Amino acid sequence: MSRVYVALDLETTGLSPERDAIIEIGAVRFKGDQVLDTWCSLVNPGRSLPYRIQHLTGITQAQLNSAPSLSEIRAPLVRLVGDAPVVGHNIPFDLGFLRRHGLLTANPAVDTFELASILVPYAARYSLGTLAEHLGINFPTRHRALDDARATMNLFLALLDRAANLDLKTIQEINRLAAHTDWPLKTVFRDIERDRSRTFYTGSIGQQLWAKGGLEDGGISLLLNQGDKVEPLRPLSRPEPVDANALVAMLETGGLLARAFPGYEYRPQQVEMLRAVVQAFNHGAHLLVEAGTGTGKSIAYLLPAVHYAAANNRRVVISTNTINLQDQLFAKDLPDLKKILPLDFRVALLKGRSNYLCRRRLEAMRHRTDLNVDEVRVLAKVLAWLPTTTSGDVAELNLMQQEQSVWARLAGDPETCQPETCAHADHCFFYRAHDRAAAAHVVVVNHALLLSDLALDGRALPEYQHLIVDEAHHLEARATEQMGFDVDQAQLAGLFNALSHPQRLDQPGGFLAEIAGAVRRHKVPEPARREVEKMIDALCDAVDRAQRQLHNLFNVLSRCLDELIERRGQPSTYDLQVRLTPGLRAQPAWSNVEIAWTDFSLPLDEVYGGLDRLYKRLSDIDTTVLANLDAWLVELAGYRRRVGELIVHLNAILCEPAADSIYWVSVDARDETISLHAAPLHVGPVLESKLFSQKECVVLTSATLRAGDGFDFVKERLGLWDVREHAVGSPFDYTRSTLLYLPTDIPEPGEAYYQKTLERALIELCTATRGRTLVLFTSHSQLQTTYKAISRPLGEAGIAVLGQGLDGSRSQLLETFKTDGGSVLLGTRSFWEGIDVVGEALSCLVIARLPFDVPNDPIFAARSEHFDEPFSQFAIPQAILRFRQGFGRLIRSQTDRGVVTVLDRRVMTKSYGRLFLEALPPCTMRRGVIGDLPAAAAQWLANSRQPSAVSGQ
Repeated sequence: MSRVYVALDLETTGLSPERDAIIEIGAVRFKGDQVLDTWCSLVNPGRSLPYRIQHLTGITQAQLNSAPSLSEIRAPLVRLVGDAPVVGHNIPFDLGFLRRHGLLTANPAVDTFELASILVPYAARYSLGTLAEHLGINFPTRHRALDDARATMNLFLALLDRAANLDLKTIQEINRLAAHTDWPLKTVFRDIERDRSRTFYTGSIGQQLWAKGGLEDGGISLLLNQGDKVEPLRPLSRPEPVDANALVAMLETGGLLARAFPGYEYRPQQVEMLRAVVQAFNHGAHLLVEAGTGTGKSIAYLLPAVHYAAANNRRVVISTNTINLQDQLFAKDLPDLKKILPLDFRVALLKGRSNYLCRRRLEAMRHRTDLNVDEVRVLAKVLAWLPTTTSGDVAELNLMQQEQSVWARLAGDPETCQPETCAHADHCFFYRAHDRAAAAHVVVVNHALLLSDLALDGRALPEYQHLIVDEAHHLEARATEQMGFDVDQAQLAGLFNALSHPQRLDQPGGFLAEIAGAVRRHKVPEPARREVEKMIDALCDAVDRAQRQLHNLFNVLSRCLDELIERRGQPSTYDLQVRLTPGLRAQPAWSNVEIAWTDFSLPLDEVYGGLDRLYKRLSDIDTTVLANLDAWLVELAGYRRRVGELIVHLNAILCEPAADSIYWVSVDARDETISLHAAPLHVGPVLESKLFSQKECVVLTSATLRAGDGFDFVKERLGLWDVREHAVGSPFDYTRSTLLYLPTDIPEPGEAYYQKTLERALIELCTATRGRTLVLFTSHSQLQTTYKAISRPLGEAGIAVLGQGLDGSRSQLLETFKTDGGSVLLGTRSFWEGIDVVGEALSCLVIARLPFDVPNDPIFAARSEHFDEPFSQFAIPQAILRFRQGFGRLIRSQTDRGVVTVLDRRVMTKSYGRLFLEALPPCTMRRGVIGDLPAAAAQWLANSRQPSAVSGQ
């Protein structure tokens, strides 16, 4: 490597260049593996240093008070860096701080985070420390600027070495795609190509084969052809029942599982659930089974499922809501069982088409000449990953949020996929996954794919009659999403832009321009060519008019919302949601929206009609005359379908609503983006008619299915009435492990001093428990207010406060919370479930408010109207289920011990409060003044260190 680089790292008081300040800068100037110079300095930020940053870096306030200001160290920093490219891990973050002060504004930037996401596609995480460990880089001291800069230099060099494993053809293709863009990594890949070209013919076997013409597309063809095709299952006509006693014997003390897995514990509740699942399979019945935390429910349903499927050559589909559980089943639980069971059974993981790369669409994007930076970045990731993947699953890639829309144009699409005419059908990732699923006894899917299969009349999944739905308390919400519709102005504009847009030198670009260019280049007969070009010109005009009317429609919508809501008086931190009720549609302001929709729908109809006519005309052209015609037709059909769907959905939302649907408009508080939404009023009838009544056996399970003594609420929501019911308690001894403290003197939410009392209580409680606390909120605004109030006093006590949406991603917050051992984590809705922190790191759980839905949420409000007593029949059961989920975050093992406190006095003062308490497992409950809470919590946790505290569990 002949180029000189400077590795750079900053430590700061926070994450915002506008609000936070630099406290340390470190830089390493290097060429190859030779360090030319190093420089580091603390920086006085002119403000107090948050304890969380002191704790993370080890930098003290006293050190900063005597440090130079940023203006005093400008000269040595600029002198060291010069005009060299700046290398950093997430370098936009560092440069955002520096360039705000006019520093390093012209230096090229190289982001090792982005480079690693291309060259190390299978990494579990992409933090600097994790990548250093993954690549064997010594990195003993972290979160100090110079040490981090050194690690970044070594990471950059390791990534360049990693690039040596890429085929030269892949590197050249990446550089070809990036040639006309300002992609920051373009220079790096040019250098890689130059260095690789020198050693190409002495490289790997794969490179030598390519040079001889032995490999196509970097080896992907050979890779995809590996392995024999497995025949689909052939079910027995008369199924054999599963022997429940034989399976129970495996779970007994000294049984098969105990012998295979050290630390395995016999749990009567697991046996009870297993017997219920076996009966459902043997008798062809539907089953609702609630299994408390610690039951081991996955083994309780996997053993019957595997044995029934293997004995009868029948398929069992298992559906989960979260990726974590899906991965646990497919990558751990099922392989573990496969090792120890004397059965020959096959397992497959199947996802929706949008998760799999479509090679036809990849080729189409590679041939475009108007790529933007996001498209080049995603193509680089895909091309570097393609020779090594056997699944084509996007989960193996690290894509940023803004890159998801690019992936959507590379992924499989059920409406445009025609395997009989696709040149890549034999190597299709989705169909290979589907073939594996068709030959598998157990197929693991997620709720989204399960519900897509209903919408596609069984075309998404292989035929099955036995289904297990884990995390079933999410099924209604996922069905609502799957059957709903959402779109915003940017998405609509993106669709039109993909069809047609102005390009360099005022030349048209987009899909339609590509077809026109192909028709001109090939020997299409003159009359047909002129006719196609005329159609495309008319289509481009219609797209242009639609773009203009789209802008007008959303401007009118914005003015209408202003007039109806009067929300512009002061900025709001809340997203606005306006339900489109008959009363609102009757307002004079809404008539302007309907007029604007009519104006927009006219060119939109023209776009649809033009796409339809173009499709039919191109279908008449001989494929030998126009190369790649089949691919054009498939894409054209996809655009036609999407425009047709838009016409139907937008007309329903804006003009002609259906009685069985919910419609609303939302406005994002951050950028005022307006979105349009539709959702079904009821999902139960669809689930009953298309799922439950069509399957022989459906088992639905979760830790929280009962909103009281029975399952009536979830049965009504899902339309599931002909079903067996079973509830299995948790094996955990909550009376010994859990103190439930209910303050009697805290104000109720909404009353004076409630927020101040809550903040004071949290400071005193978390000080007494030495952090180790998860606080669950129902709104992000209350979380932010609380975060600001408690961070400094807890920091002075040596306790870091972590806030959702404030201190990093969800996974980063959880990792920090687990490993730090003395932090306070503040979370909202997504933290009420799916968190599994075993041990003392989570010793105290605070529920700030009872988790009722927001009354004006459009879906909640519309569904509430269909109950005689909406609050008691709908709002309370929903809140109880979420309350139980939140409570379940605390005790995750037999040895866990902790404190739960509910800082919402309504649980005692309101008549419905007892329903929440009765829904919890029997704990040690104590009521008292809030001033006694810290001492009570500290004493309870101190007792956990006594051996007798967990004896007998």
